[in-house]
Amino acid sequence: MAAACRGWRCLGQLPWRLRAAGVGLLRAQSRGYCIPFGTGRYARARALKGRRVLVGAAFALGGTVGLFQTLQYPLKAQEHLAEQQAAKLPAGSLQLTLYQYKTCPFCSKVRAFLDYHGVPYEIVEVNPVMRKEIKFSSYRKVPILLANAGNTLQLNDSSVIISAIKTYLVSRKKSLDEIMSFYPPMKAVNERGKEVTEYGNKYWLMLDEMETQRVYPIKEARVEEMTWRKWADDWLVHLISPNVYRTPREALASFDYIVHEGNFGTVEGFFAKYVGAVAMFFIGKRLKSRHHLQDNVREDLYKAANDWVKAVGKHRPFMGGSQPNLADLAVYGVLRVMEGLEAYDDMMTHTNIQPWYLRMEKAIGEAEITNWQLLQPPY
Repeated sequence: MAAACRGWRCLGQLPWRLRAAGVGLLRAQSRGYCIPFGTGRYARARALKGRRVLVGAAFALGGTVGLFQTLQYPLKAQEHLAEQQAAKLPAGSLQLTLYQYKTCPFCSKVRAFLDYHGVPYEIVEVNPVMRKEIKFSSYRKVPILLANAGNTLQLNDSSVIISAIKTYLVSRKKSLDEIMSFYPPMKAVNERGKEVTEYGNKYWLMLDEMETQRVYPIKEARVEEMTWRKWADDWLVHLISPNVYRTPREALASFDYIVHEGNFGTVEGFFAKYVGAVAMFFIGKRLKSRHHLQDNVREDLYKAANDWVKAVGKHRPFMGGSQPNLADLAVYGVLRVMEGLEAYDDMMTHTNIQPWYLRMEKAIGEAEITNWQLLQPPY
């Protein structure tokens, strides 16, 4: 399945909101990073003073154990800061523009990846009816990523985008041009007899032996990551539309938010909210049949969420271990488009996914703050 959205079908996906636990964030509208409230030298001075008080209290109340608990979070933050500095792009080396529907799960996957890895990008919201923003492209789906690294390249398909940019971040030996040659487009025929474009190797990172060892210290980790990235594209995505359009009421609530968040004119917005909701209610039923879902499509969503949690396991916070890997980011990106809707609330109530999901929110929120700090000029 092509990891991309086309027109009205993509409107089956719902918007996302990023909440960084305990930190106020102000999202820059056209950038891929967040600005924390209360920054600057005075805020840092207050934070430093507060940290000294905490250290003193730790000695007084808990000795060595208390001190360890007090310093544990700052040490982890410093480790992540070092990782982000190592992967930081040289200034001006890669300028990215993401053409998207905000409510598309494939676009959400790409944003989650770029935000977590600290790669700045511009966003162009595409009108899902006319799609005039991507008239320059013969490829009529989103996401599309334009990458300017000396010359402009167009990257299509969310999984190709993620694999190619991740390879570029890890392997500075290869140009983006060279990396993209490893993901050739191929014509194929899908299960409905329709010709589609697929991309070879799209779940592979194109790394040499030393780079592979650095990214995947355990051999099985690479296969596991690829397997679950493919699962997110081939199965999890297909559960979204039938669930968010399960009833006429849910369909109308979904389109109300879509119109509010999307790039619609007044007439288009009215059409989308009412006519689109009715159309997608019936399309959702057809998709349920096509993908052989149960009569109660919630059960398939619940099972998928619990299957993912079981795969992550009880002894690691993420599939990637101490930090999210590309599979974590893909699954999170797909699921977060349901936030604020009944399907999302039901999933959180009736499955075991909430602890992992909240850890992902926190990890991405902290990464965005760290990345914002790295972008600031030195005093």
